[in-house]
Amino acid sequence: MKIGVFTNCYLPLVNGVVGAITLLKKGITEQGHQVYIFAPGYDDYIDEDDVFRYPAVDLTRKVKFPVAIPFSPRISSILRDINLDIIHSHHPFVLGPASVKVARRKRVPSIYTFHTQYDHYTHYVPLPKNLVKEFSKHKIRKHCDSVTQITTPADSARRILQGYGIKRSIEVIPNPMDLTRFQNRDGGLIREKYRLHQEKLLINIGRVAPEKNLPLLLNIYQYILNHAHRNTTRLMILGDGPDLPKLRQQAERMGIAENVIFTGLVNPSEIPEYLAAADLFVMTSFTEVKPLAQLESLAAGLPIVAISAPGADDTIVHGENGLLVSKEIPDFGEAVLGLLFDPDRLRRYRVAALKTAARYSHSKIAADYLNLYERTIANYRNR
Repeated sequence: MKIGVFTNCYLPLVNGVVGAITLLKKGITEQGHQVYIFAPGYDDYIDEDDVFRYPAVDLTRKVKFPVAIPFSPRISSILRDINLDIIHSHHPFVLGPASVKVARRKRVPSIYTFHTQYDHYTHYVPLPKNLVKEFSKHKIRKHCDSVTQITTPADSARRILQGYGIKRSIEVIPNPMDLTRFQNRDGGLIREKYRLHQEKLLINIGRVAPEKNLPLLLNIYQYILNHAHRNTTRLMILGDGPDLPKLRQQAERMGIAENVIFTGLVNPSEIPEYLAAADLFVMTSFTEVKPLAQLESLAAGLPIVAISAPGADDTIVHGENGLLVSKEIPDFGEAVLGLLFDPDRLRRYRVAALKTAARYSHSKIAADYLNLYERTIANYRNR
């Protein structure tokens, strides 16, 4: 089978959608199929085979996020020469609609995976928030109406789409994980690098941006410091993004800067070691669909304390592999303290975390998608 994947972001960008696409490609190619990636250009980045780049411009000077110009005679020529069986898009904007046009020209079915609650990202667009929210919902509805099949990684995300007014069938297939990356990892070097001794380490991994709600995490951590024994915990915020300078300043103002580690951007290959060094993953975002960092923490045997919200509710089983709490500071803080300093309970949660992660093997998820591709192609041809 030959699959064309259209995405508005790809390597070397690091985010959950890119991670899901790269692992899905890996799983599908390991099972003997061909995947062609169509994505925006990114400076002089050197790609692997079967990755084709549209001309692109940067979204803003502050954020490195190339936006494709969905017109390229070179790519049109390449597409004419590839006998694609199905087309899979991951965004409802820019290359999403372009992928539908390609599918119609080639007379093959198209699939769209809904990854992102775009109405929670209005702060990136210099227009009235309500206008941007309604526009994003309209574009999602329009794209869903234009494709043959819709998928999403979580049941809560399926319900969000239904709330947008989408009445068609929506298949839930989780994001994939490469579990082997997280097996038998030793966090000793990371703990040594940051001079961690017996302290319990809380970790958050992801883009340091408004939608991640990280100022709240600092407020929660201040509560934890005030209610735990002195010098028994540290908080690590791993990642880069537009809010990093403001977050550093907030930690300074609060007087907790010496207890908070801001790593900045870290090579994705090092993430397993960072997770192995930690004791608990903490997440205050409530705009996620199926966050990759959350699945990675479970694959590392790391329990999670998170705000009860779509994304977290689909993966965390309260009282088994983590805790789902409200966004109230004392509620979240007490949940962390109660789990962090209870070794037996933490050990049980670690075992459950590993069992949960096993369901998201990239080979299994790739097989689920291949099964959906085959059914979608058969139904399309029958129609």
